[in-house]
Amino acid sequence: MFIEEGLADWQILQQENGYASASFSGTWILIKDAVKLGVSALQPKIRVYREDNNEVVVDWVDASFTKDEDAWTGEWNAEIKIPAGGLYRVETGLYARSDQAGLEWTFRGDACLHIGVGNLFVIAGQSNAAGYARDTAYDPPMMGVHLYRNRGSWDIASHPMNEATKAADAANAERGNPGVSPFLAFGKAFMQYSGYPVGLIQTAEGGLSIRKWDRDVSPMYVNMCTRAKQQKKIAGVLWYQGCSDTDPDNCMLYRERYFSLIERFRKELGYEVPFFTFQLNRQVCGENDPGWGMVREAQREAAHEIPQVYILPTTAEKLCDGIHNCAHSCIHLGEIMARLCAHVLCGTEAFFAPDIQEAVYEDGVLTLHFDHVQGSLNAQGTDASVCGFTVEDETGVMPYERICFSKEDPSQISMELSRPPIGFMHVSFAWEANPTMTPPYDSGTFLPILSFYKYKVEKRTK
Repeated sequence: MFIEEGLADWQILQQENGYASASFSGTWILIKDAVKLGVSALQPKIRVYREDNNEVVVDWVDASFTKDEDAWTGEWNAEIKIPAGGLYRVETGLYARSDQAGLEWTFRGDACLHIGVGNLFVIAGQSNAAGYARDTAYDPPMMGVHLYRNRGSWDIASHPMNEATKAADAANAERGNPGVSPFLAFGKAFMQYSGYPVGLIQTAEGGLSIRKWDRDVSPMYVNMCTRAKQQKKIAGVLWYQGCSDTDPDNCMLYRERYFSLIERFRKELGYEVPFFTFQLNRQVCGENDPGWGMVREAQREAAHEIPQVYILPTTAEKLCDGIHNCAHSCIHLGEIMARLCAHVLCGTEAFFAPDIQEAVYEDGVLTLHFDHVQGSLNAQGTDASVCGFTVEDETGVMPYERICFSKEDPSQISMELSRPPIGFMHVSFAWEANPTMTPPYDSGTFLPILSFYKYKVEKRTK
């Protein structure tokens, strides 16, 4: 039995309701020794074994087949339903029964190795998605977390995940040598949460703005769509991008382009695939602070306004250079994203970052209310120089000395302002190119609050 179309070694299939279907086809040939003894029946077959203990998962299934004119060669095809889990070995065999009583064989067939049925994720974005951490951290490969590499083949996932050896698509040919990525740690953690193998599909590239995904003819967008549609379905998109859109021109268009990308990609696939996003981190000595604020705000708003879009902050993470997360930060980001995905896809405990819900000014005090606080809001420092908030009215920045936390309402932060506001009033948090390194955080999840930019303050009077 020979497999000519089917699964590749190391491939992960997307499970739906605990199963995945896989189609196979190829050719068969009966060996001459069997022909000489006479054959009364023959049947191409296929089965599935567990690789860890050699246990039968799907016993022999008869394949459909045809015979050539000589009757001892032909073609075959089969579709099998494989339960979620793995890793599995898919075997084929040609059963033959002799004219002579008591003689029967199942002759050898091709096999597919290290197959998993679990969850598939597309990795998309720029350098922090591709993985550009240059320093070291212990993050070894793990069986069951597999990668569709840029060379166009499945393999066990390992760093650097976006390397471009024999890149099958120029859209994924990295111009530099990538390093540690968040998504190997993500795959390992999500496999623990879900109990199933994880497949990762790279479609990221360093340095690219969202314009590279802005049109149907864009190589990066086409590449992402092609790789996603090669699978029957994917569980989600892991999106980390935006640094290249913080300049004065592109930041104004980021929201429109990002919202459009999600809509078009879902239309392309034909289903509402979840987007799991990281809000931008920082750039040391970066320029155009408002541009960083606008991109982060667009990312936050997408999670509010578009169904099945989720976001986590990154502002508490360390860098390995001026703009890329360090290796330990990558591992941490991967682990917290796995926890968020596990809640959304597997129904585990909720895991969201605190997000601004309401801002109210009354009698000299600005009070901020936050959603998704599981413990209580805390801070490493409460003075204005480190807390990360900026309050503005028509005349400019409004000074304050410190922030305060409420014992009665653990999801509330307040600050006393030095003067009443004039005209409109906005509040921003961690919006600059290089924002605070000590953001307030939720004691229940230890997630910092999400960045927000020019959030409207409601003014009330007693």
